Amino acid sequence: MIHIVRYTADKKAEWDSFVRESKNGTFLFLRDYMEYHADRFEDYSLMYYKGDKLLSLLPANRRGKSLWSHQGLTYGGLVLNKKVHNVEIGEIFDKTMQFLHEEGIKEWYYKQMPTIYNKQPSEDDSYWLWRNGAEIIECNLMSAINLRSELHISPRRCTYANKLKREGWEIVCDSEGLMKQFWTVLSDNLRETYNSKPVHTIEEMERLKSLFPRNIFCYGVVSPEGNLEGGTLIYDSSQVVRTQYISSTPFGKKTKALDLLLSHVVEHYRNEGYNYFDFGTSMEDDKVHLMEPLIQQKEGFGARGIACRLYKLMIR
Repeated sequence: MIHIVRYTADKKAEWDSFVRESKNGTFLFLRDYMEYHADRFEDYSLMYYKGDKLLSLLPANRRGKSLWSHQGLTYGGLVLNKKVHNVEIGEIFDKTMQFLHEEGIKEWYYKQMPTIYNKQPSEDDSYWLWRNGAEIIECNLMSAINLRSELHISPRRCTYANKLKREGWEIVCDSEGLMKQFWTVLSDNLRETYNSKPVHTIEEMERLKSLFPRNIFCYGVVSPEGNLEGGTLIYDSSQVVRTQYISSTPFGKKTKALDLLLSHVVEHYRNEGYNYFDFGTSMEDDKVHLMEPLIQQKEGFGARGIACRLYKLMIR
């Protein structure tokens, strides 16, 4: 019989070890990543055992009478043992609904893992969400390139990239001071274009970079004059790489600097044997409408749509 234990700090090593060996976990579920913003969320992560064997984890936070999986993470849902059976996942859902009812929680918001991050087929949760009457309340669209197939970068992107190469523009990665320079470019662009700011502060991102040096990389595109004109922050999840942030200066936009940068980065990870290149979502603030120019830019590199669903289950 499966039983549930709430995560506590003394279980950190067990939690992290499970994430690394799971069939759909990434470094975002490791406790050092989840807890960089612990002051913003009431952690309510759950661990599922069958006897003394850990079968699954649920990275989650509580807000009032609602459970979220997890509002501080890009994606979520159940993290699963490679050998867990479908019937056991069904029991996990049953036990969770019972547990949340006893805890006075009325709603469970379940942020499903995008399929490209699964190391093995892992959509059993879709079936059990349906069986439990879950409603899709949000469907964001992310764009991803299948790096295992032929690349379809538009001729125009290639033309701009090749022009900048001939002019002596260069690509740099994790050079001294690059992260701070990029954060200035990013912050200025977000403020002027959208009147917003990055989700992470530079201090938070530098701390995460120090904790995960093999997973977080900063790339920049530098003009012949030595100026940083654009950049991207990459999250490396072993089979998928994601552009967590992309931005350029006004001059970088004018010269199409990101065409050179992204063409280089995509080709690099393709040559390294990765499966997918994730450009992230292209949603307006209302989480309903698409930023069409942005998604068209991503499609120019051969990216196509992947659904990211948020479900709502009522606890009875």
